[in-house]
Amino acid sequence: MIRISIAFSIAVVVLMTAALLTTAARFGTQAAAAGPAATARMFTADFYLSGCKDFVAGRSNFFAGRCVGAVEVLVALNSDTKLFCPPDNIDNLQRVRTIVSYIEARPERKNEDFRLLANEAMAKAWPCKKG
Repeated sequence: MIRISIAFSIAVVVLMTAALLTTAARFGTQAAAAGPAATARMFTADFYLSGCKDFVAGRSNFFAGRCVGAVEVLVALNSDTKLFCPPDNIDNLQRVRTIVSYIEARPERKNEDFRLLANEAMAKAWPCKKG
């Protein structure tokens, strides 16, 4: 039952991402002219950052769980996308530390989508070897 729920959740995220990318591609020229699209506050790096810092500090709360949950979904989706290739011994704590450091080093990007910045952080930290 849990496996089905996780698989369903991942499938929903993949479908929603595909729909978002299709819409973005369709309206990309209009969006480029208008500037970067605003990210809903609940998805911004700034919104996630305190929960991620709580997780790194060992504090367990809703926002720490939300941060780790988002990172786990990105890791699960990465099995298809291969945006980053961490060593096998990397755990959630190391992933979240890497993401927090990356975001804190770029305060001007705090209003961008946490999920995109987290993927970017992990891709910079653990790039996939080409060829």
